[in-house]
Amino acid sequence: MRRIFTRQVRDNFLSLRFQLGLATILLFFAVNGAVYSWRGDQVVEEDARIAADAESRYEEVEVVADLCEARFAVTSSPRGTEFIAEGGFNWYHDALLVTAWWTRGGGGSVRLESLRTTNNWMRRFELLDWTVIVRYVVSFLCVVLAYNAVSAEVESGTLRLVLANPVSRAAFLGGKLFAHLLTLMVGLVAGMAVSLLILSAGEAVHLDAAVLGSAVLFLVGAAVYASLFLLVGTGISVLARTSATSLVFLITAWTLLVVVVPHTAYLVATRTVPSTGQTSRQLWEREMALNQALIREGLLPRAPAQARLDDYAIERRFEARVTEVCDEGDQALREAYRRDRRQYGVARTIHLLSPGYAFQYAVEALLGTGLARFERFYEDGWRYRDQLRAFLRERDAADPDSPHITTLRAFTSQAALRPAEIPRFQPSEPPLADSLAAGTGPLAALILEAGLALLFAVVAFQRADVSS
Repeated sequence: MRRIFTRQVRDNFLSLRFQLGLATILLFFAVNGAVYSWRGDQVVEEDARIAADAESRYEEVEVVADLCEARFAVTSSPRGTEFIAEGGFNWYHDALLVTAWWTRGGGGSVRLESLRTTNNWMRRFELLDWTVIVRYVVSFLCVVLAYNAVSAEVESGTLRLVLANPVSRAAFLGGKLFAHLLTLMVGLVAGMAVSLLILSAGEAVHLDAAVLGSAVLFLVGAAVYASLFLLVGTGISVLARTSATSLVFLITAWTLLVVVVPHTAYLVATRTVPSTGQTSRQLWEREMALNQALIREGLLPRAPAQARLDDYAIERRFEARVTEVCDEGDQALREAYRRDRRQYGVARTIHLLSPGYAFQYAVEALLGTGLARFERFYEDGWRYRDQLRAFLRERDAADPDSPHITTLRAFTSQAALRPAEIPRFQPSEPPLADSLAAGTGPLAALILEAGLALLFAVVAFQRADVSS
């Protein structure tokens, strides 16, 4: 196997297709470095703008009662490894509008928003992160390297001569595969180095242990992914027996796995799980129905001086009704989110049939990005809502002059409140256990698909007739 491996490595490095492939890899990774250097500057500017806007909302609070209607914007921060795997940072909602209680037309206590771009049409375009380069470019280079891995040897008669010597088929197949994989990994490492150098020079990334560790994780996943396509290519090369036929079948298989299967996910998911597009309208209708019911029942708030005469009896009944409806609305909002999550989950499951997405989702999870990070951010928003509500009640309860009806600004403490006293949003990172759990499915799918590809290649080669 060592001789076959050495010869194939030499042939690969001297071949024009590898040299063109290496140039292509370096070009894409150079573009990645340039794009994310520019993107880093953009994110810094956006973060400064968003932070200033968020702080201005706190500065507008002057008394405790202002917290009844204040809506604060909280955002998710970049992880710093977006150049490796965007992890949805470009199109998951990046902000939450959080308020202690519903405001008129507010649409719930926690509302998903996007503050990093004004053009939502552009959010669905993939940026050229490392996973995209591997999904498309490296997988296609696997096709280019492996399409004639065996068929060329059969056509020239070399394979029959090699196997006439004390060389097993397993050794021949292993030597070929490891040589192709080493060739690709050399090109990939060179591309990664180019990207990191550009990013480091532009001060978009600091080359610390965390970044280098993330790069190593990515490289391991990329090796498994590339091995899969090399194995599929070798197996088809055996069955096709001619290089031209093998290339046609391999390009067809690549298109099916990398392009066609992922693009069917959206259609299947929307046909399988009902959409929740009417949630905002339903919440608005719920609010209107509540207002009409309060009018019919005579529970509209009165002037504070008049309400004081009967110890705010109507206002307390009003608060009980509003609290109940707000809690029901928040539950409806969260249920709508869970339904959207289920729909997205169906699409992700179909995506796992494509090795490229199995690879991407596994990398995202292991880097602590992707869906797990977004869901953590969303839950942090609800915890912050509860924190604001508790803080409002605590400060209101400390004021003996307040009627303590915290759903109504006029009946909440008018004591002065400094903006610095208001609790700030503190995002939490997904624990390692959560990241590993999120990556288990995609990683298992990728390993299973690689195992099936190995079985396919081995069986095809062991049964191949090499007499011609």
